[in-house]
Amino acid sequence: MMDCPDLPKRGPGRPRSDATRCAILKAAYELLEEAGMAGFTIEGVADRSGSAKTTIYRWWPSRGVLASDAMLSHYQTEYPDPHSSSAVADLRGVMHHMAEAMSGPQGRVLAGLIAEAQSCSGTEDAIMANLITRRRELGRSIMERAIAGGQVRPDISIDTALDALFGPLFYRLMLNRMPFEPGWIDQLAEMVLQGIAAGPAPGAAAGTLRQR
Repeated sequence: MMDCPDLPKRGPGRPRSDATRCAILKAAYELLEEAGMAGFTIEGVADRSGSAKTTIYRWWPSRGVLASDAMLSHYQTEYPDPHSSSAVADLRGVMHHMAEAMSGPQGRVLAGLIAEAQSCSGTEDAIMANLITRRRELGRSIMERAIAGGQVRPDISIDTALDALFGPLFYRLMLNRMPFEPGWIDQLAEMVLQGIAAGPAPGAAAGTLRQR
């Protein structure tokens, strides 16, 4: 059974059973991969995990919230948050991880969640709180390390830089332009990171930032 990273608390109540929680999240993600959001139900997750529907509803108030938590849990298990000596390398790593995930079953699951969010405000809120905001916080913390370490200019807008780095991935996901072409992520990263690099970037044509 997969390890389950910490997820946001859902308010007061009895302490969660870690084993039950992991079983539910694992079952939820498996069902998402197999059936997509169209076939994703609390009843199906309950049957697959061996948990009562009342238990699931106590921790996740809707199927959209459960689906987004399951997606994040699976992603964080597959791709732990990076923290190397190079913040720029970590940004590249996150981009490659996202591209790899989006090009496979996780991309289909995410696209289904985003489509579901267009007609379900609860799913939209869950995606923003449990997926987008949490991944953006990771990107912000890495970008702040890059600024503090002198790899990125201190006068940039972090939000704009994150949009430029990660926005194209979601754009291609929603247009179903998958998988990404070989080298596309590195080209995107190079263009953006060269533009926000601290000071002149000698040897930029040879991809100096790739080594920083």
